[in-house]
Amino acid sequence: MYHRAAMTNVNDPDLVPEFVQLQTKHQQRVFSFILTLVPHWPDAEEILQETNMVLWRKQKQYEPGTDFVRWANQVAYFEVLKHRKRQQGHVKQFSEAFIEDVAEEAFKLSGPLQAQRDALAACLEKLPVKDRALVSHRYLEGATTKTVAASVGRSVEAVYKSLQRIRGALLGCIRRTVVAEEGA
Repeated sequence: MYHRAAMTNVNDPDLVPEFVQLQTKHQQRVFSFILTLVPHWPDAEEILQETNMVLWRKQKQYEPGTDFVRWANQVAYFEVLKHRKRQQGHVKQFSEAFIEDVAEEAFKLSGPLQAQRDALAACLEKLPVKDRALVSHRYLEGATTKTVAASVGRSVEAVYKSLQRIRGALLGCIRRTVVAEEGA
């Protein structure tokens, strides 16, 4: 199921910043993958830290230009297995076969989910400034519809209807964008 990255003779110090950039850019995706395999957030955070240390130690094994997330998730998978071994007898656990099946499914879904996230980012940029500000205020700042309504001086119903309209426009844009990319 999992393949180790081929060894390369990357001794070029110029590639270190590139590696750090890749690792930082994809940190959330690797963490999300880990969360699909372990039930507790603190365990996932611990595994992510272990994964980051292993990635750093094995950075010379990464082949630039290949799928960094897939490689990092493979490392994370093995760190999850190590964590499970350490937890054996202390915590009820899913079978290793189940964890492997979930990991396989997570690998399959990571590409389409990233395409949707990329499409969402592009579609948000296409929104009128006023709509983008409303979405940002509601979702990025973690406010409620009620607090947004109070801060923009509109009724809760008006804000709710605006957000509903914007979400519909975003969904349509995301669908069109993903379909167009699949056809390319």
